[in-house]
Amino acid sequence: EDQMDDSATTPRRDFLKVATATSLAAGNAAQVLAQDKPTNGCNPVPASDRIGIALIGAGGQGNSDTRAALKVPGVQLVAAADVYDGRLERAKEVYCRDLVVTRDYREILARKDVDAVLVATPDHWHAQIAIDALNAGKDVYCQKPMVQTVDDGLLVVDAQKKTGRILQVGSQRVSSVVYKKAQDLLAAGAIG
Repeated sequence: EDQMDDSATTPRRDFLKVATATSLAAGNAAQVLAQDKPTNGCNPVPASDRIGIALIGAGGQGNSDTRAALKVPGVQLVAAADVYDGRLERAKEVYCRDLVVTRDYREILARKDVDAVLVATPDHWHAQIAIDALNAGKDVYCQKPMVQTVDDGLLVVDAQKKTGRILQVGSQRVSSVVYKKAQDLLAAGAIG
């Protein structure tokens, strides 16, 4: 299962597009949340034509990331986890009444229909959930900060290397071309 044939490569590349779209869109959470209900929440997409994602941490940033990911054709939200029942109920209202929800993220990692997870929990859970997801064979988009200590970072990197799964860490706004332009202006002495 660790080896992917060419037919499995394209969906993984599509996940990278999802992660990139998420990075770009997540910086504007209020605008994203105000959009119409996603069309690919309840509408099933054949497994061969989709990336099944799960949201772990259904607060503001997690919902923003999810909305951005659902804009990519073939991406389908199949499950959500959060420790707050109100957030789980809201996810069902926003995305799909039949959405699988749980308070225990490990239940999501055990699901075969989940290809990738969006980790948007409080910061101190990012490393453990990312490691658990990678070890469960899931690709991971993890909110910043990925970890709180260097040692935790090394454990996440080791898990990614061991599993070969995709791991991307969100850096909304920071990766914007606007900041690169500001850096160039600063280096040129135009601003100070």
